Amino acid sequence: MFQIDRSYIDHISLESIQGHIWDIRTDYKNDPTLPKIQNYNITEEAFEAYLEKKQKFEDFKESWQKYRFLILCLAFAVPVALFSLLVKDKNMAMYAYASGFLLCTVIYLIYIIIEGTKAKKFRNNPYETFIKALLSWEENQQS
Repeated sequence: MFQIDRSYIDHISLESIQGHIWDIRTDYKNDPTLPKIQNYNITEEAFEAYLEKKQKFEDFKESWQKYRFLILCLAFAVPVALFSLLVKDKNMAMYAYASGFLLCTVIYLIYIIIEGTKAKKFRNNPYETFIKALLSWEENQQS
């Protein structure tokens, strides 16, 4: 099998969806059975822009997965520490834990809302249809 010079695409992680689609389209571009972008009424520039947005969304989800425990632990610990420093009443510990838990819940809900709103942009459009066609074509080629 031939090797492709990938030095000019260092900004694209080949483990990403953007890199994977790029690989399929460049490695098999001469295959007549490969789904063509023109059949989906998509321009090349618009598809590249869409893939970039989709990759940014995937990176956003991945970074949340990586740092969520740190963010939520800090969100819980900061109110507890502030209540401990500022209030010397023994009954205030319950309020400190409750406020930390409430802050964690609010942060998590904000993330869920943001992710859901962004995910709506990537549903049922010709770009997604083309991506699914490419991925299913590749799967059929491998089997």
